[in-house]
Formats: sequence, C-alpha cells, structure tokens
Amino acid sequence: MRPVSSLGLLLLGSCVISEQTASFDPDSITVGDCPGPGYATARIMDADDALPGRTAVGTEGDLILANHHAAYVITEPDKGSTYYHYGGIVADAVSMDGCRVNGEDKLDEVGLILAEVQLEDYASSVLRAFRGETAVVLNDGSDGEAAVVRVTGTDDFYWLVEYTLVKEAYTSDGVARGLSEPFGLEVVVDYILEPDSPVLRAEMAVTNVGEVDRSLVAASLLSFGHTMDTHGYSPYTLEALGLDLDYGMPFLVASDGEDAIAYGVEDGSLAYLGIGGIDIAIDVSQALTSPISVGPGDTDRRAFFLSVGEGGGGTATEDLAEANPVPIPDVSYTLGWATGQVVDPAGVGVAGAEVRVQARAPDADWGTLDTVVSAADGSFEAPLMNFEDSWDWRLVGSIAGRHDSDAVEVVDGDTGVSLGVSALGSLAYSVVDGEGAESPARVELRGDEDLTLWLDDGGTTPVPPGVYTYTATRGYEYGVVTGELTVPEEGVGSLELVMEQLVDTSGWVSVDTHVHSADSPDSRTDPVDVLGHAAAHGLDIVVHTEHEAIVDKSTLPATTGYSRWVSSIDGEEVTATVPEHMTMFPAESDGTPRGGIVEWYGHDIDELFGMMRERSGGGVNLINHPGYLDDIDWDRIVAEPGLDDPTMLGLLPDAALWSWDLDGLEVMNGHGRPFDDGNGRWNNWQSMLNAGQPLVAVGCSDDHGGDEVGFPRSYVPASSDAGREVSDQEVVDAFQAGQLVVSAGAFARVWLGEAGLGELVTVDEDTSEVDLDVHIEAIPEVDVTFVSVFVNCDEVLTVAATDPEGIVKLSDTLTVELPEDSDAHITLAAFGENTYPDGLPRFSAAGVPRVLTNPIYVDTDGNGVFDAPGGRECAVYLTGPE
Repeated sequence: MRPVSSLGLLLLGSCVISEQTASFDPDSITVGDCPGPGYATARIMDADDALPGRTAVGTEGDLILANHHAAYVITEPDKGSTYYHYGGIVADAVSMDGCRVNGEDKLDEVGLILAEVQLEDYASSVLRAFRGETAVVLNDGSDGEAAVVRVTGTDDFYWLVEYTLVKEAYTSDGVARGLSEPFGLEVVVDYILEPDSPVLRAEMAVTNVGEVDRSLVAASLLSFGHTMDTHGYSPYTLEALGLDLDYGMPFLVASDGEDAIAYGVEDGSLAYLGIGGIDIAIDVSQALTSPISVGPGDTDRRAFFLSVGEGGGGTATEDLAEANPVPIPDVSYTLGWATGQVVDPAGVGVAGAEVRVQARAPDADWGTLDTVVSAADGSFEAPLMNFEDSWDWRLVGSIAGRHDSDAVEVVDGDTGVSLGVSALGSLAYSVVDGEGAESPARVELRGDEDLTLWLDDGGTTPVPPGVYTYTATRGYEYGVVTGELTVPEEGVGSLELVMEQLVDTSGWVSVDTHVHSADSPDSRTDPVDVLGHAAAHGLDIVVHTEHEAIVDKSTLPATTGYSRWVSSIDGEEVTATVPEHMTMFPAESDGTPRGGIVEWYGHDIDELFGMMRERSGGGVNLINHPGYLDDIDWDRIVAEPGLDDPTMLGLLPDAALWSWDLDGLEVMNGHGRPFDDGNGRWNNWQSMLNAGQPLVAVGCSDDHGGDEVGFPRSYVPASSDAGREVSDQEVVDAFQAGQLVVSAGAFARVWLGEAGLGELVTVDEDTSEVDLDVHIEAIPEVDVTFVSVFVNCDEVLTVAATDPEGIVKLSDTLTVELPEDSDAHITLAAFGENTYPDGLPRFSAAGVPRVLTNPIYVDTDGNGVFDAPGGRECAVYLTGPE
C-alpha cells in the first residue's frame, strides 16, 4: 500500500469549528424527541438541541436524523456554520445506544462537489459545489419506515478551488480562464436512515436542466476530528493529476478507539487523498469509466454511506458491510472475523491496545484497513473481509509504553490469536530551568524506537523499554542537554533536566503570528498541544490564525497551566486564494459558529485589507507567504504590479491588484531561502522599503502539526519578559512601528545612536557614514559565521563573527557608509553553516538568515523625514568575508 497521497493543488479544507458547549441530557440524543425501538426519526432541531463534541455545530433550524444506533445532523441552507460554503450537508454524527449518546461528534463535515475533471490537466477542470437551497423532512419515520431528509439545490462556486484553478491557468499557461459558469443542474440529496441501522445512506440525484451535455464526477470533501486516525487501503494505483492516485478502497475508516466513523461509496471505486490541505473522497470509476453522464432533461443517481460506532473501526465497518456488500466494482465479499488476545510477556491480557487489521490484495503491498481496541482482558474481535480475489490478512498489536507485537497472519475463523507486545516501560522525569523553577522542554529519544516527548514540570510518561540517547531543547534561547538513559522492562527510567537560558532576550518577547490547530481544516493538532509545544520551544506568544474561523482561545493558557510560559492572541488567516492568504490580529470571536470571519470571496485586496482592519479594530494586517507578488508580476523598481488586467485572476476589470493598507509581510514563513535565488521575498520587501512603504518583515512558522510552532519567530520589544503580562495592543504597536527582529535561531540587538529598529535618525548633510552597534547571540549549537549589512537593499558590509560557536557571536560597532544621493534604510542579516541538533529545525543553512532585522531609517538631508530612495536592482552576495 502506498500512503494516502498529498498534493499541493486545488483545495484547502473541509472542517467545522464549534465554541458551543453541548446542552444535552446524557441519556437522550437531545433534550427533546427520542425515537422508540425499531423506529427512526427526522425533524428540525429546536433551540434546546445539540450533540456533544468539539466539532458539533448542529443548532436550531438544522435537521436531525436519529434512531437507537446513530444520530446525524444535516445543516440547513445558508447556515454558515461549516467551513464548506453552503448548507445541506452532513455536519455531525454520533453513535447511539438506545436514547443514550455513546460518544462525541468527531466528524467535521461532508461537503459535496461536482466536477468536470481533466485527469491530465487539472487546471482545465471545473469544480463546483453543491449549494442546498431548501431542506425538508420527507419522511419523519413515524410510520416505521426510514426517516428521510431531502435537500434540493444546484451547483455554485466552490471559491477556494475556483480561484486556484483560475490562478493556475494564468500562471502556468498565461490563459485568462475566468470564473466558471453554472453546470445547469438540479441536485437533490436524500439522507436516509433506516430504523435498525447506524448507516446513513445519501442518495444524490443530478438532473440536467440546462441545454448542454454534462459528464461529471461527484466527490466528498471529507474530514474528521483531530483525535481520529484515518485508514484507507488501496489495492490499485492510477497516475493522474501529477500523482499516483491510490484507489479501490472498500471503505475509509477513522477511529480513536472511543468512536469510529466509516465512509463508503456505492458501486464505485473509492480513493481518498489530500489535496492542498483537505481530504477528498472520490469515486475514481466516475472519472475513468462511469461518469455522471446527463444530457438535457436526464437524471443520474449516485450514493454514498456513513456509519458510526463506539470503539475501534470495526464498530462502524461491520454495519457498513451489510449496507454496501460490493464496495469494489464486481468484487463482493462476506464479513469474517478473527479473535484473540493482546498479551504481555507473562501472558497477561493488555487492555486498550490498538489492533491494526492489515490487508494485502493480490500484487499489492500490506496496508492498514481497519482498527479495533482490545477489551479489559486484552481480547479482541478483528473484522476480515473475504473478497472473491482472496486478500491476505495480518494483525499487529500496539499500545503506548510497549513495543509493538510481531505481525501475525490470520484467516477468517481464526481464534486464539495471540499478539504479544513487550513489557511495559515508563520514564519518570523532572524539568527545571537554571533558577530551579519548573520548565518545559522538548526531548528527542533515539533508540530501537524514535520518540518525541514534550515535557513540563515533572511526572511519568510511557516509553517502551530500551536504551536511548536523548537531546533536550527549549527553543532558540536555552542550552541543549544530551545524554543516555535506560528504560527497564516493567520498570521506570529516570530523566532529570536543567534547561538553562543562555541567550539574553530581556526586554523582548517572541511571537509566532501564524499557527494552526485542529480548528483549521488542515491541522489535526489539539489547541492545548499547540500551547504545550510552544512552551517547550521557548515561545512567548502564539497568535492563533485558523483558516476561516475566529475561535476564542483567550482563556486556554490559564486553564491549561501553560500561561506560566506562553500566552496567546486570537486572530484569523483569511484564506483568500486570490489575492493571497492573509493574517489579521487581534480578532475577538463574535459568538457565531465561525466567529465572525472576513468573507473574502468576490473582494479585491484593497477591500479585504479594509475589511480586515475594521474587523480587528485597527490591528495588524499581514500578507502571508506572498506568492501573490509573483502572480501579479511585482515590479521591484516601481513597487507596483506589472499585471494590468485583474480578470486574468478572476477579478472584476476595475479590481485593485494591490493596496498599501497593510503592516507587513511574511519574509520568512518557514526556513526557505528568502533572497532572489530562493523565494525572493526579501527582495520584494526591500522594494517596498525603497518605495517609502515602511512595512515590517515578519518571521513565522505557519505550523500545522505542532512540531514547528515558533520556528521561525519574531521578537518585539515589550514591557515584560513574560508573555502573559504583555497586552495585545503592545504587540500590535510594535508590529506597526516596525520594531521587530526575525529569528530562525539567533537574536540581535541593533542601534544607531539612540535609535532602534523602526526609528528614524537624522544626521548632518555632510555625514558619509554612521556607526551601527550590533550584538548577536545564539546558543552554541546555532552557529553564526558572518553578518551582512544592507543599505537600501545593497549589501554594503560583511563582517565575520568573532565567536561562531559561542553564545555572543558578535558584539561590535560597525561603520556603515551612507549613500551620497538619498536617505537610507539599514537592515542586517546573520548567517551560519551547520545543521541544528535534534529538537530544533533541520534545514539547509545556505542563504537562510539565522536572524534578520527590520530597518533603522536614516535622514541624510536633515529635513526630518525619510525620503524614499527609489527602486533598484539589489546588490546581494551572501558569500561572507573574504
């Protein structure tokens, strides 16, 4: 099996956010109606209704389908509660035991799309979304038959993809594609729940009410909550859309051991892949052999299934097998079982172990199809699918603190299967700083297994027995601690860490302005873990920038205890495909399901910056990872777009392609080389400074997985070294004043006389040079070999570091020549050569600044203001001193 594919094309996200606290009686699906045994119900939800779970969004006006096995929520049209643009989709799903909710909703949502697909040229494809217009209860289930909700609608823009395809056509082929036209469809989706099954059947009828023949592919934008592990085994592979597309999955299953959700398609060939940040479930057979082919007046019908269960994946897939017995075209199966026990070396059953059910189709590799969880005595029942073409099966047992069992091959009917995991191991730890106060740390363990631990204070954590080397870090400012430890079998190893701050950043706090969590569609990281990881990385302030959601996390640092080390600011990443993703902060949630986001589609950049500025109350506007400047052919000499036709990007003819109503841009988003022989963001930023636009260069992680939060980061001057004592406004003021140091490993203090970063110095007209005081520090493991000074974007001075592997890399006064005919802005960057140790980012050091400063401005003609020097081609070498 090949891993589920990931491709940076087309889409971004299908996820929902909920700030609500579910108000429900734990012994009923809602405060209100519960169907009797043998019945299903469908009805409109009232004000007291809610399902439990972080991802649950169903509220008054939505529709619920429920029986004694499952409950599903269908959003009403125009609700605006999901990441998907429109209503009429499945947004919540929970398993039931009678009238009692078994667990929480852990389904994000199932958006529905229809596409004219060009397998060899995705930019020529047309993808549009199902937009529900009416939703009604077709049958309430009181007659003992299936409960049915019908949503009727049509196709409409799926904005994230729409603009992506338009932009791709222009940037790759120079073609003005324009926005797509309606397919001319009536789409009816019936959501059907039988009385005695947890499986929801969704039947989509597509009728061509236009005058043009259509050949379409339907797909689901499908995602699950952040605790869910997703498995989809693919026996076949197709080369399409620039990737190896794995398909032929009998079903897709997601489970965290407590709850399970399974998805399947009827009479199709399921594929599940990541595309540009979302997960899409598609019936590949529609693209290859059996499209939704509808001439004028014709109707085509397709169906998919959702099933829920309590426990491992098998609790959801068992009933799905009955509802969809031919999950791969022309290949039927019967459901079988293998039973056994997960045991420790003494033969004692191990409770709560995950048993991975792995399959191997003919001429294919092994891959995990399903998971189950062992009972209190270690016993398990593993579902096996007896396909006509004879798949092989094996089981693997796994649980934290023990090494996995060997893989054991099984067949239908096997009993007494024994999966032997190793003895249990644990690690007792304590972490303090140089003053003896409790401290967080990131610890990389290397041994028979490689593990990453984020620790704070003291405690015990499960670690499989063995001998490990360890590397403990706390970000850029703290010393690296290494050593060796042993975790005995059925015993407890010991680790005592002292994390000493070596780099003096007093008077400054570190900020990461671009961080995601599971409240974004393309992240599975718990927001609590984001804070824990940030603390372990020595970051002071996290700016939460979820895609298309403003989520109130203001109390999270205090309630988790992480406020001792890290604070946070709520913001939003406005996920505009055109012009560009943009950050605004601070932004307070307005209490609506998505928090009062900026609805970007249909607006140009000037309108968006204005909307963002208003929404944040005059806060910070940033343009993110600004590839948009390449899209508009940014002219660095005149600092304006070279593109003069907005329609090439799908905008109106009179749309603005640029606006100066912003505060800065991400010059370092991650660890790419920002100069012209890299992504060119430094050169673009310098062209703006040369044009007299004092925009701040920002460093941020754009972290989605938690591992990189705070790498890189920005430092701003602050009234306190403790992030919790620094106000949002103080951070905003520093950004808007240009008082910011970008760090990818080092820290710099730079002055020109009494002036610091972002400030203006006036010198006598006959002054030809100035003294720049420079002090650069980093931990010994982050080397700094040389420092470059830039005036109006020209590299005018290169100085070797005096102690590349010490703590103080350079502390000196540098004499910098001023231009004869213009005012000057002076910036500085420091560079190194070596790779960082475990626990810090690993990247090629060539041309990536360890630290980058924002400008100090020099008025050379004595008029008291900074007069822009004008555009130029920058002279940049970065070769270090001769």
